Amino acid sequence: MVYGVGIATSFYIVPIVFIAPTWVMADDLTPSPTPTQVVQTAVISPIAPFILPVTKDRPVPVDLKPSLGKAKLDRPTPYLDHCHTQQNLTASTATCVYGAKDSKITIVLFGDSHALSWFPAVEKLAIAKKWRLLSLTMSSCWPADISAWNVTTQVLMKNCTIWRKNTLKQIVQIQPQLIFVSGTRGFATTNSTGDVSINDERADLWEAGMKRTLTTLKSSGAKVVLLSDTPLSIYDVPKCLSTHESSILDCATSLGQAFSLYWLAREEDVAANTNVEWINPTTWVCSSDPCSPINKNVLIYIDGGHLSATFARTLEVPLWKEVSNNWTP
Repeated sequence: MVYGVGIATSFYIVPIVFIAPTWVMADDLTPSPTPTQVVQTAVISPIAPFILPVTKDRPVPVDLKPSLGKAKLDRPTPYLDHCHTQQNLTASTATCVYGAKDSKITIVLFGDSHALSWFPAVEKLAIAKKWRLLSLTMSSCWPADISAWNVTTQVLMKNCTIWRKNTLKQIVQIQPQLIFVSGTRGFATTNSTGDVSINDERADLWEAGMKRTLTTLKSSGAKVVLLSDTPLSIYDVPKCLSTHESSILDCATSLGQAFSLYWLAREEDVAANTNVEWINPTTWVCSSDPCSPINKNVLIYIDGGHLSATFARTLEVPLWKEVSNNWTP
């Protein structure tokens, strides 16, 4: 069996060996992935077969957007206007309202910095539909109702729990029509004895906590959409490409390092068990094998895990197509 390519199966249990990216948050904007080999037991579902075309090598496009020199600045607006809540705070310092601010239809983006990577696409949707967008995100604070362990400082982020509780209360009170929720798979959490959880225990804690969060969000009356985390790169992409301008393959990431079938299955499962819509954007970001750092002439990543705002805006079309199949405001 070859992991990640052409796995044809129905529902059954198999052992899967894969390289799972684990995130170390150096600071709010520049996480660095550390590949860690783990062995998991996964439930393989119809999301398993990823048969992708081979990535063709080529030089970095001369008209790359954004340019490698400006890549680090190509971030969602809430980074720039201080809406995105930082790790040492319990609330945003801005109002975080975008789009058509007086609209009777409100949509919400909720989660951590990986959720914020979706902001350009969601904002583009809100502007096109003339909807009010409320962006509620916090650095390194996953949406699941679990403790947040900061791997850099080696302490629990108590302010994350405060922020999440208050934010969920706010969302329920405003009764939005649509909620997008997402978060990084590279979270760290602790169990009941205070030990940092790993492997299946970590996944079980996340799934239980995510069910609680999704149940709370559903109580607002909104349509809730769980967005799976996007594939990752094992490189700081702009830095890598700047030293490998003649070959984008030198900065490509294998499927087994970019995403995890195990986690996709867990995300799919928690969405099904809470009756919310699940969207799997894996092939929107990684459309060939290995995962290219560039889509046409657009840079996909600004580091190892956050999408460039320019690329994220291109995801508005497939995102709305998926949502509109099952929902009318």
